Amino acid sequence: MGMERFNLNMARAYIGRRVNLHLKDGSVLVNVYVANAKHEKESGKPTVFCITQPRKPPLRIFLKEVEWMEQLNPHLLINA
Repeated sequence: MGMERFNLNMARAYIGRRVNLHLKDGSVLVNVYVANAKHEKESGKPTVFCITQPRKPPLRIFLKEVEWMEQLNPHLLINA
């Protein structure tokens, strides 16, 4: 049983949720909101759109750069 690659169907399961986004270069985007996951019209590459801060444009991250997503537990987050 081998390791599966993170694919577009897996990314779509996280739409509308807050996640920690682990990238293949070892970096982590902490507490981002997954706004959309789709194929880009121009390039045709699968892309994840994440919102890091309110009133900012979403980040566009190609799916080939994503290692995995870790869903955050909403009961542990404190609204300040």
